[in-house]
Amino acid sequence: MKNLVSVEWLAHHLYDEHLVVVDCQFELGKPESGYAAYVEGHIPGALYADLEKDLSGEVGEHGGRHPLPDQEQLQELVERLGIQQDSKVIVYDHEYGAMAARLWFLLGFAGHKERAVLDGGLKAWRGEGHKLETKVPEVSRSEYPISLDKSMIVSMNDVKQAQQEGRTIIDSRAPERFNGEKEPIDQKAGHIPGAINFFWKDNLNEDQKWKVPEERVGINEHGQEPIVYCGSGVTACVNLLALQEAGVHAKLYPGSYSDWVSYQNNPIDSN
Repeated sequence: MKNLVSVEWLAHHLYDEHLVVVDCQFELGKPESGYAAYVEGHIPGALYADLEKDLSGEVGEHGGRHPLPDQEQLQELVERLGIQQDSKVIVYDHEYGAMAARLWFLLGFAGHKERAVLDGGLKAWRGEGHKLETKVPEVSRSEYPISLDKSMIVSMNDVKQAQQEGRTIIDSRAPERFNGEKEPIDQKAGHIPGAINFFWKDNLNEDQKWKVPEERVGINEHGQEPIVYCGSGVTACVNLLALQEAGVHAKLYPGSYSDWVSYQNNPIDSN
């Protein structure tokens, strides 16, 4: 399965036996609004996963604003969603695919390969005339002993090692945050020294559909096995998906900038 599927594909396969569809609508700063939007209308048969309750672990002094869930929490999610080893999982949201890409990444981290993001998300589904439903479906729990692929992530110390080696480090945030001109969330403005900037939304068009491959973040500019981060390890997953589509095995720094600045002695660059 490709990492992206079209609305046409999903509409054709929506009632396939082994298909699992997951709605990841979420709005930062309004944690209850995502589930409320899901209940108001979602793709038929879709289940719901919440960024902060399901797709993130417990926040501590370090680790960033959206730490990765641990193996127990991630296995609980996979089994609650009824995902089995032969399931094809399609994930979507309503905001440029960031939350969906986070679940796409986590499923890969859990060892599940057959997963994809819906190109254009809920906006495209509705825009092409497909119906929504309000019913919350019932699903039988699965039994799926997952195994975490820790080769997909790096620690803060790994980032420091990468700096010394001159490896590519990609900051996925908006340019004004990367440049230190504006920082609405984290305690310090700027970026990890040595990082380059590729804004995650630049992979998509205004209609929230993905650009053609040569216009996305890609292999020619950024070399092999780049490290990707953002503010808290969520929107960086959009760049990770783009890199994987380009044949690049990139790694996520899960704690991202919010973890980096939680250590007072870590240097920061701006402009």
